[in-house]
Amino acid sequence: MLREELTPIEEYKGILLKRDDKFVLGEVNGGKLRQALYLIEKNLEEIKTKHENQLICSCSIKSPQSAIISEVAKKYKLNCSVVSYKTTKPNINLSIAQKNGTDLISARSGYTSVLESVARKQKGFWINMGFASEDVIEANINQVENLPDDLDYLVVPVGSAMNFISILKGLKKFNKRPKNIYGIYVGKDPIPLLKRYAIAYSLPSIYLVKSPHEYSKELNFDNNFFDPIYEAKAYDWILKNLDINKNKILLWVIGKRNLKFKPTELKWN
Repeated sequence: MLREELTPIEEYKGILLKRDDKFVLGEVNGGKLRQALYLIEKNLEEIKTKHENQLICSCSIKSPQSAIISEVAKKYKLNCSVVSYKTTKPNINLSIAQKNGTDLISARSGYTSVLESVARKQKGFWINMGFASEDVIEANINQVENLPDDLDYLVVPVGSAMNFISILKGLKKFNKRPKNIYGIYVGKDPIPLLKRYAIAYSLPSIYLVKSPHEYSKELNFDNNFFDPIYEAKAYDWILKNLDINKNKILLWVIGKRNLKFKPTELKWN
C-alpha cells in the first residue's frame, strides 16, 4: 500500500468523483486513514523508544478514529488503547478496534475535555482526535494532482476541515483552478480552523455552506454508496443547487465509514 499513489477519478451519474475511499487498510479507508499513517510513521521511532510501543487516542463513539488508529497500530505491531464513552449499544468502529486488539478504556461522558483528560493519564503516545496539525495537512495534498484542470465546481464534504485544508493547499501546489470551490460542512463552523492555518483565500471563489441536514441525520443514496453523514449531504446539495448537465462537477469522496462490519459486544476497562 502506497500513501502517495493517487486514488482514481471516476464518473457517477453525470458528475465526477475523487475516490479517496479507495485508499484502504483492513476495515477502514480514506483521507483520515492517510493522515493517521502519516502521523504514526513520522513518530514511529519515538513511539517505540519513548512510549514502549503504546498508542493512546481519545474519540467520540461516533468517530471512525478508533477503527482507523487500531488498523494502523496493527500494521506497525503497536499496542493501542482507545478512550471513549462507555456505550453498551452496538458500535462498528469500536468493534473494529476491539477486533484489532485495542483496549477500550471507559470515560464517564463523551465530552472532549473528559475524554482527553482520561487519555492523558494513560501511558503511551497520545494522538489528538482531530489530527489538527501542520504535519497531517501535508498527508493529502498530493492527492489533488490528478484533478481535471477544467472543473466548474469542486465540492468537498467538510467535518473537521483538515482534509479540506489539504485540498486547498494542493490546488495551489498543482495550480488547479476550479471556477468554484464549495465546502459543505456538517457540524461546527470550520472557518476558525481555516483561518488558523492561514489557508490561501487568494484562491478564487471559495464558499462554505452549512448543510441543512442535522449531523445525526443519515441520507441514503444507492444503498449507501456515499457515506450517509458527510458525502451524502454534499451530494444532496449538488443535486439541489447545481445543474449537472451544464457544468463539470467533481465531488471529493474523502472516505466512507464501514457499514458492513458486524458489531460485537464491547469489553471495557
